Amino acid sequence: MNPLLDSELPTLLLFSADETLSLPPLPDVSLQQMLSLDDICAAWLEAQQGVVCLSSKRFDRHLEAAIARVRLMLPEAPLVVLLEHLSDETRLITAGVQEVLSSHQAQSGLLLHVMQMAMARRQYDIDQKHAAHHDPLTGLANRGLFQDRLDHCLVQSQRRGQDVSLLFVDIDRFRVVNELHGHQFGDLLLIACAQRLQQTLRRSDTVARLGGNSFAVILEASGDLENESMSAAVAHKISAAFQKPFSIGDEEIFSTVSIGIELASRVSYDAGQLVRHAELALHQAKREGRNVSYVFCHRSSPADKIRVGLESALHHALEREELRLAYQPQVSVSEQRFTGVEVLLRWEHPVLGDVSPSIFIPVLEETGLIERFGEWVLRNACRQYADWLSQGLVPADTKLSVNLSPRQFRQRDLADSIQQLLADAGLPPQNLTLEITESTLMYNLDHGVQVLNRLRTLGVSVAIDDFGTGYSSLAYLKDLPIDYLKIDRMFVKDIVTDSHDAAIASSIINLAHNLGLKVIAEGVEDSEMLDVLAVFGCDQYQGFFFARPLPADDIPPMVARCA
Repeated sequence: MNPLLDSELPTLLLFSADETLSLPPLPDVSLQQMLSLDDICAAWLEAQQGVVCLSSKRFDRHLEAAIARVRLMLPEAPLVVLLEHLSDETRLITAGVQEVLSSHQAQSGLLLHVMQMAMARRQYDIDQKHAAHHDPLTGLANRGLFQDRLDHCLVQSQRRGQDVSLLFVDIDRFRVVNELHGHQFGDLLLIACAQRLQQTLRRSDTVARLGGNSFAVILEASGDLENESMSAAVAHKISAAFQKPFSIGDEEIFSTVSIGIELASRVSYDAGQLVRHAELALHQAKREGRNVSYVFCHRSSPADKIRVGLESALHHALEREELRLAYQPQVSVSEQRFTGVEVLLRWEHPVLGDVSPSIFIPVLEETGLIERFGEWVLRNACRQYADWLSQGLVPADTKLSVNLSPRQFRQRDLADSIQQLLADAGLPPQNLTLEITESTLMYNLDHGVQVLNRLRTLGVSVAIDDFGTGYSSLAYLKDLPIDYLKIDRMFVKDIVTDSHDAAIASSIINLAHNLGLKVIAEGVEDSEMLDVLAVFGCDQYQGFFFARPLPADDIPPMVARCA
C-alpha cells in the first residue's frame, strides 16, 4: 500500500505547454495549459505548488534545453517528462527530471501516481540538498555553503567596488557549559545562539556554523555598511544581543561572545587570507578574555585590539548629546519610604539604539575615557539632585548614589575633585553617596583607606557595592571608613527558594549592623523577596518590584506618591 496514494492530498496542478495533451477525468488533477515555458514558470511561482510537465512532442530536440531552463527558473518544482517512446530515462533523471512516462501512460490512471511520486521525489531532493549544505543542529549554513557564499560574495562585491566584512564569532566558556550541564543542554544553547544571531542580523547576511561553538557572519556592503566602523557597529550589536540571558529549560544562562573581524578590501578580496585574518583576530580576542571583539590590524601582529570601534563613537557621544542619566529609586524596607536614587549612565547611539552599559563601560575604563564620562555623570547628577532639593521635590535627608569606577577611584586628586564638583553643583556633601566595589578597594587597600577617609572628611557617604562577590577580608571590613553595604543581586534573586543565598544575605545584614553599617539590597523583583529581606532586617532596597530606572522627569512624581 502506497501512503502517497492513500493520503488525503489537495488538488494537484499540472502545468503543461503541450496543447495536444488530453487527460482522462481525474478528480485530483487540474490541468493548466500554458503557451510557453515563461507562462509555466510564472504560473508555478504564483501557485507555489504543482507539477511541471514537458513533452517531447512539444519540444522535440529542444527538450533538454527546456528541462535545463525549468530547473534554472524553478529549482524546487517537480518535473515530469512525457515521451512518445520511452528511452534514455536515466539521462533525463540525471538532468533533473523526477519522473518519466510515455504519452500512452499519461492517458491512464498512472498519471496521478506519477505526479505524487514526482512531488515526493522532488521534496526528497530538496531535503537532501538542504542537509548537504546546512548544519543539522542549528539549521544554519554549514562550512561548505559558507565557503561557496563567501567566494560568490567576494566576486560580486569586487565587481561592484563594494566591501565585505567577515566576522568569526565564538561563544565564550561553552566548554564549561557542556561540563556543568551536559551536551544536550549545550546543543540547546547552540540552537538558541544561532537563532539570536539570525534575529540580530539582516536577512541578506549569511550566518554559518563552522563547528562546535564557532559561527561565521558574512556582511555585504550596503547603504548602512560601507566601512570598518559600521562593520564594527554590527559586531557590537551582536555582542549587545548576547547580554540578554538565554532560557534553556528551567535554567537561565548568560553567554557572551568573542568576535574577530576582517575586511575583504584589505586582503584584495582573497577568501583564504580573509578567513585566516578573521580567525587570528578571533584568537586574539579570546586570549584577552570574554566579550571582546577585534579587527585584524595590518600594522601589528597578530591583531590590534579595539573594542569594536566603540572608542571612536564614544569620543563624540558627549558632544553629540547621546548620553542620558537614569535614576534607580531606593526605598526603606520597613516603611516603603523614598531614601534616594542610584544614578545610571545610558547611551543612545543614533544607529545602534540603546547600548548596554556592560558593553561600553569597559571600553571607557580601558581607554581612560571613564574619567571624563565619570565627571560628566557626577556633575550632571549632582546638579539635578541639588535642583530637586532646592525645590523640595525630594526629602532633605535622602541621598544621590553614584558609582565610581576603579580608574576613577585611583585618581590622585579624587577627593579634591569631588569637593569642587559639589560646590559647583550646590549639592550638600551629606546628600551624596559614592559606591565602589570591594575588589576596587582591595586593589590597593592602604591607598583606598586614605581616599575613603578624605571623602568621609568632606561629609560624603561611601557604600561598598556588590558586597560578597569580591575577595575582601572580613578582618579589614571593621576598619574601613564606610557607611553602607550593598548586597549583590546574585544573592537576592533566589533568596526565597535557596537556603544558602538566604543564609548569606542574612549574614551580611547581621554583620553590617554589628559594624554600625546600613544595608541596601539590589535586584528585588517581587514581594516575596522583600518579605524575606524584611525578616532579616535589611534597611533599604532597589529593584524592579518598586521601580525600574527612571528618567529625571519621573522622579518627583514617584517621590510624591511615596510621601
